Amino acid sequence: MPLLLEADGVGWRLEIVGKLPELPPFIDVIPQFSVAVTGVLSSMRTLERTSQQLVASTSGQLIEPLFFEQVAYDIHLEKSSDVSILLPPGAEARRIRPSSEHYVINFRNNVGFADIRINTPEGVVTLRIEVFSRKVDYRTDYVLMRDDVSRILRNLAMTANAKSYSLAAPDRNHRPTLVEWFALLKGHFEELIKLTNAVARKPHSALTSKIVKRKTEQARKLSRHSISRALRRGNGGTVIPRLNIALPCKIDEELTATTFDTPENRYYKGLLKATYRNVRTLSRVHQTADEDGEKDSERRFFESIRVELNGMERRLETALKAPFLALVGEGTLLRPNSMVFHKHSAYSRIDKIARLLNGGLSFTGNIVPIGVKDTALLYEYWCFLKIVELLCEQFELEEQSIVKVSRFRTTVTLAKGVTAAMRFLHRPTGQNVYVIYNRLFNRLPTIAQKPDNVIQIASDNRFYIFDAKYRLQFDREYVEQYGGPGPTVEDINTMHRYRDAIAIPHPMRPDEYITGVVQGAVVLFPLPDEAAYQVQKFYKSISQVEIGGLPFLPRTTNLIKEKLLRIIDSELKCKVNSPS
Repeated sequence: MPLLLEADGVGWRLEIVGKLPELPPFIDVIPQFSVAVTGVLSSMRTLERTSQQLVASTSGQLIEPLFFEQVAYDIHLEKSSDVSILLPPGAEARRIRPSSEHYVINFRNNVGFADIRINTPEGVVTLRIEVFSRKVDYRTDYVLMRDDVSRILRNLAMTANAKSYSLAAPDRNHRPTLVEWFALLKGHFEELIKLTNAVARKPHSALTSKIVKRKTEQARKLSRHSISRALRRGNGGTVIPRLNIALPCKIDEELTATTFDTPENRYYKGLLKATYRNVRTLSRVHQTADEDGEKDSERRFFESIRVELNGMERRLETALKAPFLALVGEGTLLRPNSMVFHKHSAYSRIDKIARLLNGGLSFTGNIVPIGVKDTALLYEYWCFLKIVELLCEQFELEEQSIVKVSRFRTTVTLAKGVTAAMRFLHRPTGQNVYVIYNRLFNRLPTIAQKPDNVIQIASDNRFYIFDAKYRLQFDREYVEQYGGPGPTVEDINTMHRYRDAIAIPHPMRPDEYITGVVQGAVVLFPLPDEAAYQVQKFYKSISQVEIGGLPFLPRTTNLIKEKLLRIIDSELKCKVNSPS
């Protein structure tokens, strides 16, 4: 396998070895990626594809993509004893010696940025590499797909991903997941702690006043109101001969005192407590409870941040023990309308950070690192949401609240089965059309079947299946046999299995099943060229036997849109014309 990257520093040398995978013909291999370096580096060389030679490279210089999903990479570090390396979680140590270390990492279906950090006596050197997709155009189709998912359902594309990350920007959604919240907090935590120290040194205070009854001769602080009120009452006190007035025995005295129990401090205390609770919650999380999540990656992600979270927890505990906070009432997250947040710099900045943390993230900028769901799952989500969006252009959406997400505190995922269904109304016939995500057909004589997307038309016993598969076959033998790149043969066989295996119990005869309920089954796969695909065997087979594959990407939606409309029109006409 070729040497892809070589970097040298004082007392260390890093080498990354791995194969350059064969890519589909529609993915251009052009300079579009750079290794971003922070810290002092003596030299860096990267592989040039054309010459298959290492050439000198600098931080930020555009080169051809070197790192891809589903490829194993060997990472070798030669070093002196006081140098260490920090790799993305998921790297497996193969050999550790005093003068050298060897690791293997496979990013699986994760794409985006990944950091390699070298700790040396001279400082920290970080190399940021970028992992590309092998099946879709990473700069266009992948980005559009990720942004589509985030646009349709906020938070859905983001996850606890330890192997790679994308860059996002603060948003104003006000419902961030804890993973988003922590990504934002990391960039502002040190500033937040400095601000809490500033507030503790000079907290906001207010004057309070209260009225107490005192003996008249002992009163020191009398207001005009108290004197006037006392003189209007005959209290039988000592008479002053000159004025011919009798003062009362006791008089109202107004006492003033300084207090820290102000609305601003209660809000400040509430923000600190909420931040502490979130940090404490995250430090005790091991997995997100998302059944689609990559468990190993999630576990490694939470392990990788636990030490940092524990340190944050201790520092927030110290901030909450500030003496003045003991004199403040119960904290609240209800922000008071106060000029303090404009005039007091520390309170003003803390308020802005709080609003930033509660706003979440969106993929509209390149500021905050955030994990993204693996590309296969992202493609599956996108296919479901895009089918729904295409149907919304043609039919009336009757129940949009029927689509639910499982909103864990850490991440968001789509609910499955009938709870993740969309109901459309076909007005000419008055019939319903459902799109169901991950419907489970489990009452079968053999084994359960769980296709990705099920179109249920007008009744409980007519279905059409669209199964999203983030896979593409384009080897020479396949292209010669089937007429071009397309879905894998294995996936086409799965479509045959769905049609043959899925049946529903007979409503009247318990031991019998109604077969033939699946009218067709189509693989959705990532291919950008719809025109060229129309000569492919698995496209033609759809019109022949209703089994085959259709390309489906953000810029490739015409064929699936036409197929959806044909299915619904023909099925509903069949329903209308059938004898009652």
